[in-house]
Amino acid sequence: MKLLVAMAVSAAALGLARPQCFSEQDDFSVKINTDLSGITDFGFELYRQLAPPSSPENFFFSPYSIWTAFTLAYFGTGGETAAQLQTALRVGDKVATLRLWRALDAMYQRRQQNTSAYTFNIASRAYIDKELPIRDCISNLLHSEVERVQFAQIVPVTREINDFVSVATKGRINEIVTPDALFDAVMVLVNAAFFKGTWQYQFKPSNTFTEQFFLTPQNSLPVPMMHQVSSFRYNEFSQIAAKVLELPYTGGAMSMFILLPSEEGPRGFAKMVARLSGNNLRAATYKDNLSFKTVDVQLPKFKMEIESKEELIPALKNIGITDIFDSSKVDLTTFGPLRNVTLDKVIHKAFVEVNEEGTEAAAATALIFATRSGGPRPKPVEFHCNRPFIFLIRDNDTHSVLFMGSYKNPATASA
Repeated sequence: MKLLVAMAVSAAALGLARPQCFSEQDDFSVKINTDLSGITDFGFELYRQLAPPSSPENFFFSPYSIWTAFTLAYFGTGGETAAQLQTALRVGDKVATLRLWRALDAMYQRRQQNTSAYTFNIASRAYIDKELPIRDCISNLLHSEVERVQFAQIVPVTREINDFVSVATKGRINEIVTPDALFDAVMVLVNAAFFKGTWQYQFKPSNTFTEQFFLTPQNSLPVPMMHQVSSFRYNEFSQIAAKVLELPYTGGAMSMFILLPSEEGPRGFAKMVARLSGNNLRAATYKDNLSFKTVDVQLPKFKMEIESKEELIPALKNIGITDIFDSSKVDLTTFGPLRNVTLDKVIHKAFVEVNEEGTEAAAATALIFATRSGGPRPKPVEFHCNRPFIFLIRDNDTHSVLFMGSYKNPATASA
Protein backbone atom coordinates (compact mmCIF):
# COMPACT_ATOMS: atom_id res chain seq x y z
CA MET A 1 0.00 0.00 0.00
CA LYS A 2 2.76 2.48 0.98
CA LEU A 3 4.62 1.76 -2.27
CA LEU A 4 1.52 2.36 -4.35
CA VAL A 5 0.69 5.57 -2.49
CA ALA A 6 4.29 6.71 -2.93
CA MET A 7 3.92 6.23 -6.69
CA ALA A 8 0.92 8.54 -6.66
CA VAL A 9 2.82 11.09 -4.57
CA SER A 10 5.85 10.96 -6.85
CA ALA A 11 3.91 12.70 -9.59
CA ALA A 12 4.65 16.01 -7.87
CA ALA A 13 8.34 15.55 -8.56
CA LEU A 14 7.65 14.75 -12.21
CA GLY A 15 6.30 18.19 -12.99
CA LEU A 16 2.66 17.22 -13.30
CA ALA A 17 0.71 20.19 -14.61
CA ARG A 18 -1.45 21.92 -12.01
CA PRO A 19 -4.84 22.88 -13.40
CA GLN A 20 -6.58 25.95 -12.10
CA CYS A 21 -8.12 25.25 -8.71
CA PHE A 22 -10.83 27.12 -6.87
CA SER A 23 -9.76 30.49 -5.53
CA GLU A 24 -10.96 33.04 -2.97
CA GLN A 25 -12.15 35.23 -5.85
CA ASP A 26 -14.73 32.63 -6.92
CA ASP A 27 -18.32 33.42 -5.99
CA PHE A 28 -19.78 30.57 -3.96
CA SER A 29 -22.77 32.44 -2.58
CA VAL A 30 -25.84 30.27 -2.29
CA LYS A 31 -27.95 30.74 -5.40
CA ILE A 32 -30.32 28.01 -6.50
CA ASN A 33 -31.03 27.21 -10.14
CA THR A 34 -34.60 25.99 -10.19
CA ASP A 35 -34.10 24.18 -13.52
CA LEU A 36 -32.51 20.88 -12.52
CA SER A 37 -33.65 19.04 -15.64
CA GLY A 38 -30.02 18.29 -16.47
CA ILE A 39 -29.73 16.12 -13.36
CA THR A 40 -32.95 14.37 -14.39
CA ASP A 41 -31.55 13.80 -17.89
CA PHE A 42 -28.47 12.17 -16.36
CA GLY A 43 -30.73 9.91 -14.31
CA PHE A 44 -32.91 8.89 -17.27
CA GLU A 45 -29.88 8.20 -19.45
CA LEU A 46 -28.34 6.01 -16.75
CA TYR A 47 -31.68 4.28 -16.16
CA ARG A 48 -31.93 3.36 -19.84
CA GLN A 49 -28.48 1.79 -19.60
CA LEU A 50 -29.08 -0.09 -16.35
CA ALA A 51 -32.69 -1.15 -16.92
CA PRO A 52 -33.42 -1.48 -20.64
CA PRO A 53 -37.14 -1.82 -21.43
CA SER A 54 -36.62 -5.42 -22.55
CA SER A 55 -35.40 -6.46 -19.08
CA PRO A 56 -38.03 -8.38 -17.08
CA GLU A 57 -36.41 -7.53 -13.72
CA ASN A 58 -37.43 -4.93 -11.14
CA PHE A 59 -34.99 -2.09 -10.69
CA PHE A 60 -34.57 0.76 -8.24
CA PHE A 61 -31.76 3.25 -7.72
CA SER A 62 -31.04 6.85 -6.76
CA PRO A 63 -29.76 8.82 -9.74
CA TYR A 64 -29.38 11.82 -7.43
CA SER A 65 -27.02 9.88 -5.15
CA ILE A 66 -24.91 8.71 -8.10
CA TRP A 67 -24.93 12.21 -9.62
CA THR A 68 -23.82 13.69 -6.29
CA ALA A 69 -20.96 11.19 -5.87
CA PHE A 70 -19.66 11.81 -9.39
CA THR A 71 -20.02 15.57 -8.93
CA LEU A 72 -17.72 15.25 -5.92
CA ALA A 73 -15.27 13.44 -8.20
CA TYR A 74 -15.69 16.16 -10.86
CA PHE A 75 -14.38 18.80 -8.45
CA GLY A 76 -11.02 16.99 -8.36
CA THR A 77 -10.59 16.23 -12.04
CA GLY A 78 -8.95 18.10 -14.89
CA GLY A 79 -8.54 17.95 -18.65
CA GLU A 80 -10.59 15.50 -20.68
CA THR A 81 -11.65 13.62 -17.53
CA ALA A 82 -13.36 16.78 -16.23
CA ALA A 83 -14.85 17.53 -19.66
CA GLN A 84 -16.44 14.07 -19.85
CA LEU A 85 -17.94 14.37 -16.36
CA GLN A 86 -19.18 17.89 -17.07
CA THR A 87 -21.01 16.68 -20.18
CA ALA A 88 -22.42 13.47 -18.67
CA LEU A 89 -23.52 15.12 -15.41
CA ARG A 90 -25.04 18.08 -17.30
CA VAL A 91 -23.26 20.65 -15.13
CA GLY A 92 -21.46 23.91 -15.73
CA ASP A 93 -17.94 24.83 -14.74
CA LYS A 94 -16.67 23.79 -11.32
CA VAL A 95 -17.44 27.10 -9.62
CA ALA A 96 -21.05 27.09 -10.83
CA THR A 97 -21.38 23.39 -9.96
CA LEU A 98 -20.04 23.82 -6.43
CA ARG A 99 -22.40 26.76 -5.99
CA LEU A 100 -25.29 24.51 -7.07
CA TRP A 101 -24.03 21.71 -4.78
CA ARG A 102 -23.97 24.02 -1.76
CA ALA A 103 -27.31 25.61 -2.64
CA LEU A 104 -29.06 22.25 -2.89
CA ASP A 105 -27.49 21.10 0.38
CA ALA A 106 -28.54 24.32 2.15
CA MET A 107 -32.05 24.10 0.71
CA TYR A 108 -32.62 20.53 1.86
CA GLN A 109 -31.21 21.27 5.32
CA ARG A 110 -33.38 24.37 5.69
CA ARG A 111 -36.51 22.54 4.55
CA GLN A 112 -35.82 19.62 6.88
CA GLN A 113 -35.37 21.95 9.85
CA ASN A 114 -38.72 23.59 9.14
CA THR A 115 -40.85 20.46 8.75
CA SER A 116 -41.61 17.18 10.45
CA ALA A 117 -43.98 16.07 7.69
CA TYR A 118 -41.28 14.02 5.95
CA THR A 119 -37.61 13.12 6.28
CA PHE A 120 -35.04 13.66 3.55
CA ASN A 121 -31.34 13.55 4.32
CA ILE A 122 -28.38 13.45 1.98
CA ALA A 123 -24.73 13.34 3.01
CA SER A 124 -21.38 12.99 1.24
CA ARG A 125 -17.88 12.07 2.35
CA ALA A 126 -14.53 11.90 0.59
CA TYR A 127 -12.34 9.39 2.42
CA ILE A 128 -8.79 10.15 1.26
CA ASP A 129 -5.61 8.40 2.32
CA LYS A 130 -3.43 10.56 4.56
CA GLU A 131 -0.44 9.86 2.31
CA LEU A 132 -2.06 11.43 -0.75
CA PRO A 133 -1.06 15.06 -1.37
CA ILE A 134 -4.44 16.78 -1.65
CA ARG A 135 -4.34 20.45 -2.61
CA ASP A 136 -5.29 22.96 0.08
CA CYS A 137 -8.00 24.57 -2.04
CA ILE A 138 -9.85 21.24 -2.26
CA SER A 139 -9.44 20.49 1.45
CA ASN A 140 -10.61 23.97 2.41
CA LEU A 141 -13.64 24.21 0.13
CA LEU A 142 -14.72 20.63 0.82
CA HIS A 143 -13.79 20.71 4.49
CA SER A 144 -17.10 19.21 5.60
CA GLU A 145 -16.76 16.31 3.12
CA VAL A 146 -13.05 15.44 3.24
CA GLU A 147 -11.99 12.84 5.80
CA ARG A 148 -8.31 11.80 5.90
CA VAL A 149 -7.87 8.12 6.77
CA GLN A 150 -5.27 5.35 6.58
CA PHE A 151 -6.40 2.76 4.07
CA ALA A 152 -3.60 0.49 5.26
CA GLN A 153 -5.86 -0.07 8.28
CA ILE A 154 -8.49 -1.51 6.02
CA VAL A 155 -10.87 -2.97 8.60
CA PRO A 156 -11.35 0.24 10.65
CA VAL A 157 -11.75 2.29 7.46
CA THR A 158 -14.33 -0.16 6.12
CA ARG A 159 -16.22 0.09 9.40
CA GLU A 160 -16.05 3.91 9.35
CA ILE A 161 -17.46 4.14 5.82
CA ASN A 162 -20.23 1.63 6.53
CA ASP A 163 -21.13 3.36 9.81
CA PHE A 164 -21.44 6.68 7.97
CA VAL A 165 -23.79 5.11 5.40
CA SER A 166 -25.81 3.28 8.06
CA VAL A 167 -26.39 6.46 10.08
CA ALA A 168 -27.25 8.51 6.99
CA THR A 169 -29.75 5.90 5.75
CA LYS A 170 -31.30 5.25 9.18
CA GLY A 171 -29.99 1.69 9.18
CA ARG A 172 -31.58 0.72 5.87
CA ILE A 173 -28.16 0.24 4.23
CA ASN A 174 -25.60 -1.05 6.70
CA GLU A 175 -22.86 -2.09 4.30
CA ILE A 176 -21.73 -0.39 1.12
CA VAL A 177 -18.10 -1.60 1.07
CA THR A 178 -16.18 -4.65 2.26
CA PRO A 179 -12.45 -4.96 3.04
CA ASP A 180 -12.02 -6.84 -0.25
CA ALA A 181 -13.59 -3.95 -2.15
CA LEU A 182 -11.04 -1.55 -0.62
CA PHE A 183 -8.03 -3.57 -1.75
CA ASP A 184 -5.51 -1.00 -3.06
CA ALA A 185 -7.98 1.84 -2.35
CA VAL A 186 -6.58 5.30 -1.65
CA MET A 187 -9.78 7.34 -2.00
CA VAL A 188 -13.47 6.51 -1.63
CA LEU A 189 -16.17 9.06 -2.46
CA VAL A 190 -19.46 8.21 -0.77
CA ASN A 191 -22.97 9.58 -0.95
CA ALA A 192 -25.96 8.41 1.09
CA ALA A 193 -29.58 9.48 0.87
CA PHE A 194 -32.70 8.68 2.90
CA PHE A 195 -36.36 9.56 2.47
CA LYS A 196 -39.44 8.74 4.50
CA GLY A 197 -42.87 10.22 3.95
CA THR A 198 -46.48 9.37 4.66
CA TRP A 199 -49.14 9.72 2.01
CA GLN A 200 -51.26 12.84 2.30
CA TYR A 201 -54.16 10.51 1.50
CA GLN A 202 -53.28 7.14 2.95
CA PHE A 203 -54.49 3.82 1.61
CA LYS A 204 -56.60 1.82 4.05
CA PRO A 205 -55.12 -1.62 4.79
CA SER A 206 -58.68 -3.05 4.69
CA ASN A 207 -58.83 -2.03 1.00
CA THR A 208 -55.72 -4.02 0.08
CA PHE A 209 -56.61 -7.17 -1.85
CA THR A 210 -54.82 -9.76 -3.91
CA GLU A 211 -55.03 -8.79 -7.56
CA GLN A 212 -53.33 -9.88 -10.76
CA PHE A 213 -50.35 -7.90 -12.00
CA PHE A 214 -49.76 -8.34 -15.74
CA LEU A 215 -46.12 -8.74 -16.68
CA THR A 216 -47.36 -8.88 -20.28
CA PRO A 217 -50.94 -8.83 -21.57
CA GLN A 218 -50.79 -12.65 -21.53
CA ASN A 219 -48.92 -13.34 -18.26
CA SER A 220 -49.87 -12.26 -14.76
CA LEU A 221 -48.95 -12.85 -11.11
CA PRO A 222 -50.95 -12.15 -7.93
CA VAL A 223 -49.82 -9.16 -5.84
CA PRO A 224 -51.14 -7.32 -2.75
CA MET A 225 -52.85 -4.37 -4.43
CA MET A 226 -53.64 -1.21 -2.47
CA HIS A 227 -56.78 0.63 -3.50
CA GLN A 228 -58.48 3.99 -2.98
CA VAL A 229 -60.73 6.41 -4.83
CA SER A 230 -59.89 10.05 -4.21
CA SER A 231 -59.11 13.38 -5.84
CA PHE A 232 -55.57 13.50 -7.26
CA ARG A 233 -53.70 15.53 -9.82
CA TYR A 234 -53.74 13.55 -13.06
CA ASN A 235 -53.29 13.92 -16.80
CA GLU A 236 -52.17 12.09 -19.92
CA PHE A 237 -49.18 13.35 -21.90
CA SER A 238 -48.40 12.31 -25.46
CA GLN A 239 -44.88 13.76 -25.04
CA ILE A 240 -43.99 10.80 -22.82
CA ALA A 241 -46.74 8.44 -24.03
CA ALA A 242 -47.95 8.01 -20.47
CA LYS A 243 -50.65 8.76 -17.93
CA VAL A 244 -49.27 10.68 -14.94
CA LEU A 245 -50.61 10.54 -11.38
CA GLU A 246 -49.32 12.53 -8.41
CA LEU A 247 -49.50 10.94 -4.96
CA PRO A 248 -48.44 13.70 -2.54
CA TYR A 249 -46.78 13.07 0.79
CA THR A 250 -47.89 14.90 3.93
CA GLY A 251 -46.82 18.53 3.82
CA GLY A 252 -46.93 18.67 0.05
CA ALA A 253 -43.20 19.25 -0.42
CA MET A 254 -42.61 15.72 -1.72
CA SER A 255 -44.69 13.54 -4.03
CA MET A 256 -44.53 10.24 -5.81
CA PHE A 257 -45.32 10.55 -9.50
CA ILE A 258 -46.43 7.38 -11.24
CA LEU A 259 -45.96 7.10 -15.00
CA LEU A 260 -48.25 4.48 -16.55
CA PRO A 261 -47.70 3.83 -20.28
CA SER A 262 -50.66 4.85 -22.39
CA GLU A 263 -50.19 1.73 -24.51
CA GLU A 264 -50.26 -1.66 -22.81
CA GLY A 265 -47.53 -4.24 -23.22
CA PRO A 266 -43.74 -4.11 -23.71
CA ARG A 267 -44.01 -1.84 -26.75
CA GLY A 268 -45.88 0.83 -24.77
CA PHE A 269 -43.40 0.68 -21.91
CA ALA A 270 -40.43 0.99 -24.30
CA LYS A 271 -42.05 3.95 -26.05
CA MET A 272 -42.49 5.73 -22.71
CA VAL A 273 -38.90 5.12 -21.59
CA ALA A 274 -37.51 6.35 -24.91
CA ARG A 275 -39.34 9.68 -24.53
CA LEU A 276 -38.31 10.43 -20.95
CA SER A 277 -36.22 13.57 -20.53
CA GLY A 278 -35.79 16.27 -17.95
CA ASN A 279 -37.83 18.80 -19.92
CA ASN A 280 -40.60 16.34 -20.73
CA LEU A 281 -40.86 15.21 -17.12
CA ARG A 282 -40.85 18.78 -15.89
CA ALA A 283 -43.78 19.57 -18.16
CA ALA A 284 -45.64 16.40 -17.24
CA THR A 285 -45.28 16.96 -13.48
CA TYR A 286 -45.84 20.74 -13.47
CA LYS A 287 -48.84 21.37 -11.23
CA ASP A 288 -50.63 23.59 -13.73
CA ASN A 289 -50.46 20.78 -16.30
CA LEU A 290 -52.13 18.32 -13.94
CA SER A 291 -55.83 18.56 -13.15
CA PHE A 292 -57.59 17.38 -10.01
CA LYS A 293 -59.76 14.45 -10.93
CA THR A 294 -61.45 11.66 -9.04
CA VAL A 295 -59.12 8.74 -9.62
CA ASP A 296 -59.56 5.05 -8.81
CA VAL A 297 -56.01 4.15 -7.79
CA GLN A 298 -54.64 0.64 -7.56
CA LEU A 299 -50.99 0.42 -6.56
CA PRO A 300 -49.01 -2.70 -5.64
CA LYS A 301 -47.63 -2.86 -2.13
CA PHE A 302 -43.95 -3.72 -2.52
CA LYS A 303 -40.44 -3.67 -1.16
CA MET A 304 -37.17 -3.77 -3.14
CA GLU A 305 -33.48 -3.98 -2.27
CA ILE A 306 -31.23 -3.58 -5.31
CA GLU A 307 -27.43 -3.64 -5.57
CA SER A 308 -25.65 -2.44 -8.70
CA LYS A 309 -21.94 -3.07 -9.11
CA GLU A 310 -20.38 -4.63 -12.20
CA GLU A 311 -23.08 -3.27 -14.52
CA LEU A 312 -22.49 0.34 -13.46
CA ILE A 313 -19.09 0.85 -15.09
CA PRO A 314 -20.20 -0.25 -18.60
CA ALA A 315 -23.33 1.88 -18.22
CA LEU A 316 -21.31 4.94 -17.21
CA LYS A 317 -18.89 4.39 -20.08
CA ASN A 318 -21.82 4.22 -22.48
CA ILE A 319 -22.97 7.69 -21.41
CA GLY A 320 -19.50 9.16 -21.95
CA ILE A 321 -17.63 8.74 -18.65
CA THR A 322 -14.57 6.75 -19.76
CA ASP A 323 -11.22 8.34 -18.91
CA ILE A 324 -11.74 8.20 -15.15
CA PHE A 325 -11.58 4.39 -15.41
CA ASP A 326 -8.45 4.40 -17.60
CA SER A 327 -5.12 4.63 -15.74
CA SER A 328 -3.40 5.98 -18.87
CA LYS A 329 -5.91 8.82 -19.32
CA VAL A 330 -7.44 9.73 -15.94
CA ASP A 331 -6.74 13.25 -14.72
CA LEU A 332 -7.34 13.84 -11.00
CA THR A 333 -4.85 16.67 -10.74
CA THR A 334 -7.27 19.18 -9.26
CA PHE A 335 -7.37 16.92 -6.21
CA GLY A 336 -3.57 16.97 -6.17
CA PRO A 337 -0.50 15.65 -8.01
CA LEU A 338 -1.89 12.14 -8.32
CA ARG A 339 -0.79 9.46 -10.75
CA ASN A 340 -1.75 5.81 -11.02
CA VAL A 341 -4.99 6.59 -9.17
CA THR A 342 -8.00 5.33 -11.10
CA LEU A 343 -11.69 4.84 -10.40
CA ASP A 344 -11.71 1.10 -9.81
CA LYS A 345 -15.20 0.25 -8.56
CA VAL A 346 -18.64 1.88 -8.45
CA ILE A 347 -21.11 0.42 -5.96
CA HIS A 348 -24.72 1.49 -5.53
CA LYS A 349 -27.30 0.08 -3.14
CA ALA A 350 -30.91 1.14 -2.93
CA PHE A 351 -33.92 0.23 -0.80
CA VAL A 352 -37.58 1.18 -1.18
CA GLU A 353 -40.77 0.16 0.57
CA VAL A 354 -44.20 1.33 -0.56
CA ASN A 355 -47.18 0.48 1.64
CA GLU A 356 -50.52 1.85 2.78
CA GLU A 357 -48.90 4.41 5.07
CA GLY A 358 -46.34 5.89 2.72
CA THR A 359 -42.85 5.35 1.34
CA GLU A 360 -39.38 4.77 2.75
CA ALA A 361 -36.36 4.86 0.46
CA ALA A 362 -32.61 4.84 0.96
CA ALA A 363 -29.59 4.72 -1.32
CA ALA A 364 -25.82 4.82 -1.07
CA THR A 365 -23.11 5.22 -3.71
CA ALA A 366 -19.39 4.50 -3.32
CA LEU A 367 -16.73 5.44 -5.87
CA ILE A 368 -13.57 3.50 -4.99
CA PHE A 369 -10.33 4.90 -6.39
CA ALA A 370 -7.30 2.59 -6.30
CA THR A 371 -3.65 2.86 -7.13
CA ARG A 372 -2.23 1.01 -10.08
CA SER A 373 1.43 0.10 -10.55
CA GLY A 374 0.88 -0.78 -14.19
CA GLY A 375 1.33 -4.50 -13.59
CA PRO A 376 -1.13 -7.17 -12.54
CA ARG A 377 -2.47 -7.26 -9.02
CA PRO A 378 -0.63 -9.65 -6.71
CA LYS A 379 -2.53 -12.88 -6.25
CA PRO A 380 -3.78 -13.23 -2.68
CA VAL A 381 -2.33 -16.02 -0.57
CA GLU A 382 -4.76 -18.90 -0.23
CA PHE A 383 -5.53 -20.19 3.25
CA HIS A 384 -8.34 -22.69 2.83
CA CYS A 385 -9.10 -24.68 5.97
CA ASN A 386 -10.49 -27.61 4.03
CA ARG A 387 -8.42 -30.26 5.84
CA PRO A 388 -7.55 -30.96 9.52
CA PHE A 389 -6.03 -28.00 11.35
CA ILE A 390 -4.99 -26.91 14.84
CA PHE A 391 -6.20 -23.77 16.56
CA LEU A 392 -5.22 -22.05 19.77
CA ILE A 393 -6.03 -19.06 21.96
CA ARG A 394 -3.05 -17.18 23.35
CA ASP A 395 -2.52 -14.48 25.95
CA ASN A 396 -0.37 -12.04 24.01
CA ASP A 397 1.03 -10.35 27.11
CA THR A 398 2.31 -13.56 28.71
CA HIS A 399 2.48 -15.60 25.49
CA SER A 400 0.60 -18.34 27.30
CA VAL A 401 -1.52 -20.63 25.20
CA LEU A 402 -4.86 -20.56 26.99
CA PHE A 403 -6.82 -22.85 24.71
CA MET A 404 -5.78 -25.23 21.97
CA GLY A 405 -7.47 -27.77 19.79
CA SER A 406 -7.62 -29.49 16.46
CA TYR A 407 -10.42 -29.64 13.89
CA LYS A 408 -10.54 -32.92 11.99
CA ASN A 409 -14.15 -34.05 11.54
CA PRO A 410 -17.06 -31.69 10.81
CA ALA A 411 -19.56 -34.47 11.61
CA THR A 412 -18.66 -34.32 15.30
CA ALA A 413 -18.43 -30.55 15.55
CA SER A 414 -21.81 -28.82 15.72
CA ALA A 415 -22.06 -25.56 13.78
